[in-house]
Amino acid sequence: MFDDRGLPDGFPFVVDDDGGVSGCRYLNQYLLDANEQRAFDLVNIRRFHVYHLARLLRFVRRQRAQCLAELAGQSLEDWMSVNGEPRIDLTQTTRQDLIGYRDGRQGAVEFTTLDTEMSCLSSFFRYAVTMGWISTNPFPRWGNRNTLMSGKRKVRQARFLTADQTAHFLAAGLRGDGSDTASRPAASERDYAYGLLLAATGLRREEGALLLDNEIPPLAGIPHDGVHVFDRTGKMGFTRSIYVTAEVAKAIDLYRQTERIALVRRHQSSLRNHRRQGRLLVVDGLTRLRGQPAVIMNGHARPTLAMTDEDRARAVRILEDGCIEPLGLFVARGLPPVLAYWNELFSDARDRVFELGGPNRPPAHISVTPHTLRHTFAVTMLAGLMQEGQHRAGDPYLLLANPVLTVKELLGHHSIAATYHYLYAAETWQGEVPRALRSLAAGLVGHTTQDPHPSVQHRYVEEEA
Repeated sequence: MFDDRGLPDGFPFVVDDDGGVSGCRYLNQYLLDANEQRAFDLVNIRRFHVYHLARLLRFVRRQRAQCLAELAGQSLEDWMSVNGEPRIDLTQTTRQDLIGYRDGRQGAVEFTTLDTEMSCLSSFFRYAVTMGWISTNPFPRWGNRNTLMSGKRKVRQARFLTADQTAHFLAAGLRGDGSDTASRPAASERDYAYGLLLAATGLRREEGALLLDNEIPPLAGIPHDGVHVFDRTGKMGFTRSIYVTAEVAKAIDLYRQTERIALVRRHQSSLRNHRRQGRLLVVDGLTRLRGQPAVIMNGHARPTLAMTDEDRARAVRILEDGCIEPLGLFVARGLPPVLAYWNELFSDARDRVFELGGPNRPPAHISVTPHTLRHTFAVTMLAGLMQEGQHRAGDPYLLLANPVLTVKELLGHHSIAATYHYLYAAETWQGEVPRALRSLAAGLVGHTTQDPHPSVQHRYVEEEA
């Protein structure tokens, strides 16, 4: 049945605790229809829709089990140990179930996360009404408003680092400069190159972690203008151009020529085991297609842009000497590290930077994560483009695109609203806000740092004496 539908690898399918599917019929049908009608991409179906729908189903079943246990005069655990979960589908969800689910989740997650959950659930029930699976939508509404949605708007604050703070975090935190040998990262050049790539391109954590080696050429292959461009598909299936400068390519080359070669050679036995177990995606070779990096599979060129993250994580090629080489740029035990590794890496880096101290240590209120480097890239680029626009403003023949739109494309934002919250941070970055605040304070106090108050002058004289 699955082969006939042409489902992609990794498509989710929900089953009951006993392995049956009768209690999940409509939930699975909804996922299949959504895939066939291209309502959502595979990443969104796996990360959001099936996750939230399955959790609601489990909640509704436990609610029914609780009622049946009370009627039987038993505890919930005793009743379920004998009878198991009630075999009901999502189509039997009531309005009170949804309200109870929302109330239970409110204390566990932020309202933005809960609104996302409610949106996914609401989509299922709207479709169920359209298909005739249920007669009425259980979601409570008042007019056109879904009353389970919070209705709040989150004012996002861009947390970013200055250039000096970023450079210090990359060198001291990720590469371990200044730390003793025992506390330095095992693959310091790899970790440094990864962090530098995020800070210099605005890539998200998983986008950078699953880059392929052939998507960034060696330094000798960088164009004369010093910038290499390739396309990458990211969140929400949005494709954008990634710009890699010669400086970044140089750092990646150092990692390639040292640690990457050693890691690949060291873990050949592990890679061969993966191959015997059928876990690897073996390609025939590497090429370029219409100017973009591509792989050769079954005699046909396939752009790396079309490869899923799952394929990127297990793609390899066989070299002439029989060595198995992963296509992923960043490797650990033969293949790209799991995403949790990068979270731990940044956690260790934060501790390392805190212990070292220094004037360029990031402020205490910013917990530096991979996404912080993305924010830093956005603010730096937006501020730079705004300044460039100011320089060109006097010449009508020198045109510059809207800086916000430019950064939106660089980051791969689906909506311009997601980019606008960097504007205030970009103005702060340029130093205009600090200068204005100091001017205001000087006017209120009645003196400046160049012309200090007499009491300050007297104190300096006394201290010198």
